[in-house]
Amino acid sequence: MKPKLVIFDWDGTLADTTLPIIATVQESFTENGHAAPEADQIRPLIGYNLPTIVCRLAPDLNLHQQEEIIETYAAHYLNPNNRNMTLFPDAIPCLETLKAQGYWLAVATGKGRTGLDNSIAQTGTADFWLATTCASEQPSKPAPDMVLKLCDELGLMPSETIVIGDTTHDLDMAANAGAPAIAVTTGAHTEEKLRTSPHLAILPNLSALPDFLAAL
Repeated sequence: MKPKLVIFDWDGTLADTTLPIIATVQESFTENGHAAPEADQIRPLIGYNLPTIVCRLAPDLNLHQQEEIIETYAAHYLNPNNRNMTLFPDAIPCLETLKAQGYWLAVATGKGRTGLDNSIAQTGTADFWLATTCASEQPSKPAPDMVLKLCDELGLMPSETIVIGDTTHDLDMAANAGAPAIAVTTGAHTEEKLRTSPHLAILPNLSALPDFLAAL
C-alpha cells in the first residue's frame, strides 16, 4: 500500500549536517574545559536528542557540567541550526516531486523546536510541511512517539505513513510505531549499520526516493 504521509528526519537526511554537528559537539566540550570526543564516538549518537548525546559521551560529568556543554552547543556559531544550514542538493527537488504527486510531508527530528524552526526558516521549506515534531516535544528516537504524534495530528494510522532517515534510530522509531521506513546513506550511519534495523530499502540519496515510492 502506498503511504499517504512521508515523514522525514532532518539532519543527515534532508540536511548535510553530520560533520558540522560533530564539530560543534567537539568545540562545545573543549570550550568548557573537557577533552573533545572522537568523531567516531559522536557519529553513532546523532539522531538522539542533545541531552542524551552529551550524557552518553560524558557519563562521568555531573549534571551542571553536562548542561554547560548543552548550552554552549545551542549557542555555538558552528551549530548549523544557527547559520549556514545546507540541504542536500536533491532535497528540494525530491520534496517538490513528492508534493506534486500528492504525498503529505512531515518532519520528525532529534532537534529541539527552536533548532527545527530556525532550520526550516533558513532553508525556506515551511510550505512543504503539514506537520512537524521534535525531541523537545516528544521522547527521543527510537521511541515511537514522534510518529504517533504526527499520525494523531493528521488523522492517519502509522501503516499509512513511511519514515525516511539516515540512522538506525529513525528506522527503529518507525518500527516501534508500526510504520515502514526507508534509509538513506547520506548521513551518520553506514549502510552496514543501517542494515541492522528494519527497513523497506536503503537508498543512496533522496533523488532515488520518488521512483521507489512510485513502485510500491
